[in-house]
Amino acid sequence: MAITLINCSGVSFRSVNKIFLIMNMSFDLNLRVPSHVTVLNWVKKQGVANFRDKDYFNNEKWILIIDESIQFGNKKLLAILGVPASKQNLGRALTYKDLVPLVLKSSESWKANDIESEINSCIHQDQILYALSDNGNNLKSTYSQMGLKHIEDVGHKFSWIMKETFEKQDDFEAYTKHLSGMRGKLSLSKFAHIIPPNQRIVSRFMNLTPLFRWGSKMIKLLDKNQLTEDEREKVAFVNEYRELIYNTDQLLSTLNKIQQLLKNKGFSEQTINQSLELLENHNDERSLKVKEKISKYFCETSSKMGNETTILCSSDIMESCFGKYKSIVKANKYVGITDLCLCISCLMGENDAEQTMQSMAKIKIVKIKDWKEKNIGETLFQKRNKLYKKTG
Repeated sequence: MAITLINCSGVSFRSVNKIFLIMNMSFDLNLRVPSHVTVLNWVKKQGVANFRDKDYFNNEKWILIIDESIQFGNKKLLAILGVPASKQNLGRALTYKDLVPLVLKSSESWKANDIESEINSCIHQDQILYALSDNGNNLKSTYSQMGLKHIEDVGHKFSWIMKETFEKQDDFEAYTKHLSGMRGKLSLSKFAHIIPPNQRIVSRFMNLTPLFRWGSKMIKLLDKNQLTEDEREKVAFVNEYRELIYNTDQLLSTLNKIQQLLKNKGFSEQTINQSLELLENHNDERSLKVKEKISKYFCETSSKMGNETTILCSSDIMESCFGKYKSIVKANKYVGITDLCLCISCLMGENDAEQTMQSMAKIKIVKIKDWKEKNIGETLFQKRNKLYKKTG
């Protein structure tokens, strides 16, 4: 129950203790109340237990999902997850239960040779059907060296297509600059309720929808005369960008539908045709460029399918894993990457009560320490403590 609260409810390790106490008081139960250190060790034990020996992967073909986290201190976390090839035809998006962790390891940098070495250490290359990831240069070099098929993540690809089409376009840059200026001037004013949503600095082209959805709503409010005179004055600039806002909002809505289709149903001839049908009514200049680039992406990806009728094209599950980890460590980012990253592998697999009990009995604390030394090394927190001790 404690592990499930961490994995599924997003509560902190210290909150689990309080939840048990409240349940005992509310329902007159007599549950033993674990300390936060105990819960932490349980999560780490389950995380270590979910890793498999190399021979485990010989029973069928596997799809690898690979990514590296943002920088934590001076290190990045490399994550390699495995998905059985049989899971690509389920007609739904992947869940944590579909995954098997292969690698969770930190390093100051991850070059192609390093990533190749980690892959070979945990799975035989002939068992890999293809690798799914973004278009990072180090990852592309790894696949090239190993001769692996690389399926580009549809979310990152669509983001790149939007960037290639819209970046440095005068009206787009002017519109987003207006939004940024409006947020800076009005966020603490009486007009705070009409300011546009925040724009992400990193990967901003992955999250354009809220900016243009806001613009569309402001245009409708202006047309229906639903704003005060002062409010109209503050958002009047959207009239200059009516065509850009309308066309882009409609295009982004369609692209989101296509992504949902491909993420849930997989990449197949049927979903390709359905996606292209959704794009048929978009015929302005920029939409035509986007359609051309998407068609090229579909053709290139189709050529890599081989005998498979459906393949995976979304690595969202990896982003979700990193998100879970970031939510746990966000309170103290200066610790860097620690063995808390085992919370990622703890999420995975079919962990029923019996399997969990076996993991608790099988994995000793010393095994967690061994895993940490091999995969994490000296943490930022440990380095800082060593330095401070020199002060006497």
